[in-house]
Amino acid sequence: MFIAHIPMDYLFDAPIQTEFDRASFYYKSCSSTNDMAQRYMFHSAEGTIFITEHQYKGRGQRGSSWASEAGKNLLFSFILYPEWLAIDAVFALNIITSLAIYKVLVAYLPKALAIKWPNDIYCLDQKLGGILIETNIGDKIKAAVVGIGLNVNQLHFESSKCTSLAIQKGTIFDSALLLNQIMDGLSSYYAQLQNGNHNLLWEKYSNILYRKIGWHAFETIYGSFEGHIVAVNRRGELVVAARNGNHYSYKPKEIVFV
Repeated sequence: MFIAHIPMDYLFDAPIQTEFDRASFYYKSCSSTNDMAQRYMFHSAEGTIFITEHQYKGRGQRGSSWASEAGKNLLFSFILYPEWLAIDAVFALNIITSLAIYKVLVAYLPKALAIKWPNDIYCLDQKLGGILIETNIGDKIKAAVVGIGLNVNQLHFESSKCTSLAIQKGTIFDSALLLNQIMDGLSSYYAQLQNGNHNLLWEKYSNILYRKIGWHAFETIYGSFEGHIVAVNRRGELVVAARNGNHYSYKPKEIVFV
């Protein structure tokens, strides 16, 4: 299938530049950028980016919806073909994506930014963005679509639990610049992962986790308890230390931040 480059001058003033060899697709509006990327899976180069101003069926982790004011935020997805990555290490894609976003945004929010496991970007106790990774897995990880939504220039939200860069810094941000910087970081971390630097990447990720410091309330099917986050293991499970001294591991649907 021939893949044409779709100009994005309407949305961005600067061209998108990364080390990935890929095309880029721009949509004024679409169901979701992950949906668009899924259409071109296996027919586009690794790193191909799909960008929109507005998505009317944006979704998050575990079937949640993602609402965003049109033209105000950064909504994009890209395709990866990490066939070399072990299936049980698929959470590594979440880790390198989180690190790439964190590396860019921490320059603006040095004391407030954290990664809320498994897929959210937080500024203090408010959500700044999210990640949704959808994979095609058989006997190996054949492909992955990585979707990112960042609240950039939106000033009003229905929920007080959400915020944006513009709210936090009192200025308008260049979305194209942020996108370029994130993809540059992603390209670097992806290469590190491919080169086997798993331990370093996991350590960096664990050090920037939300609620890493201090005791906090969590809830499971067995009830509520206080604990602090220790790390994320190689299976992508959250490791939490309880006050009784024991460490417990949880999959995404098994624990809730209270």
